[in-house]
Amino acid sequence: MSSAVLPSFDEISQALDSADLFTNAAETHGVLSGFVCGGVALDDKSWQSLFNDVVNEGMALPQAVKSLVSSIYADVVKQCTDDGLGFNLLLPEDEKPLDERAEAMAQWAQGFLVGFGMVQQALNQASDDVQEVIRDIRDISQLSLDFEQEDEDSEIAFTEIVEYLRVSAMLCFNTFSRNTPLPVSKTLH
Repeated sequence: MSSAVLPSFDEISQALDSADLFTNAAETHGVLSGFVCGGVALDDKSWQSLFNDVVNEGMALPQAVKSLVSSIYADVVKQCTDDGLGFNLLLPEDEKPLDERAEAMAQWAQGFLVGFGMVQQALNQASDDVQEVIRDIRDISQLSLDFEQEDEDSEIAFTEIVEYLRVSAMLCFNTFSRNTPLPVSKTLH
């Protein structure tokens, strides 16, 4: 898999908005992460039609956006499968106001649940830990995260919630996708 650097959060959001899609960068990353962590086959393109259903009423994406979304998907797979790299949520930069970052975090959680729910039908058979984190992600996605003042405690709370979402996504990946065949890289090392 290529290790291309993704555009910034704002650039991704602009590209999605210019294509008149019903999503933004955080939610897109959440949906794709939900697919990967929910057990979609990592080595095929089945996720593309699912994604089109979610954000574009089943219609194909414009080529430039399709390429961008494919890059984001490849990055999610790479982060989840590369134990040394680690998985990270796609959220606005730290310089953005906390309210904006918190809203994006909730949108990421909503997207994750949508993507996860589309590919994972056996959640009731999962461990209690996995079921609990999915309930927690649902609760996070529904929170009104309006921070009245930007202070150190609010930043710490935000960081802890983001870390919880990150670890929860990896728990889901390890439960539902870890044994899924990985894409074969055509790059020689």
